[in-house]
Amino acid sequence: MLKASKVVLIVAGVLLIFDAALMATGTPNPLFGWPLPCPVTLVVLAVGIVLSVLGGSGFTRR
Repeated sequence: MLKASKVVLIVAGVLLIFDAALMATGTPNPLFGWPLPCPVTLVVLAVGIVLSVLGGSGFTRR
């Protein structure tokens, strides 16, 4: 689960950089005209954080 969270967080980081570049240039979001930062980016980031927390050592039984 930790490997999946790392991959998802890397994808979210790339999407956040893309959103920041769009905001800096004043270009509207090409995905359905949604606002920036894109809700898809925020969902991917949230999924990565949740997977990271659930895969961490805090949720393991001893």
